[in-house]
Amino acid sequence: MAEEDTLPLDEIAHELACQYQRFIELFGREPTHLDSHHHVHMFPQIFPIVARFAAQRGIALRIDRQTVLNADDLPSDLRSTQGFSSEFYGEEIAEACFLRILDASAHRGEASLEVMCHPAFVDNIIRQSAYCYPRLTELDVLTSASLKAAIAERGYRPGSFLDI
Repeated sequence: MAEEDTLPLDEIAHELACQYQRFIELFGREPTHLDSHHHVHMFPQIFPIVARFAAQRGIALRIDRQTVLNADDLPSDLRSTQGFSSEFYGEEIAEACFLRILDASAHRGEASLEVMCHPAFVDNIIRQSAYCYPRLTELDVLTSASLKAAIAERGYRPGSFLDI
């Protein structure tokens, strides 16, 4: 449907509002940010709906800026990181990769960066995932003392979407 440009945009907007409300009902607070599985919210037809929704509520939004066609179209009050990377994944999981991502972000002059990652302990639910064991490697790399020191040496401070 996305390729044919026939997405039911009203239904998508309604579903977004319903999921947002359900989150608040379950957790008693707003989410820290909005994103979607496999970045469906970045589809050109859907992104304006989600960006407007996030801006109206003051909630941060994950933005893969490589897929945003025109940054001038973003709502001026939209909260997001200046940079985003999905490169810390699969065969690339290593401290050196993470540091290359930070260095590239610094070279671009980004004041904030989200590095997408999926660390986890393996349990029966995670074991069903095709991306099961790399999560353990991610966890080891992301919690290593040497990476923590290298991040601090570069002037970065780990944070959350609540910080932006």
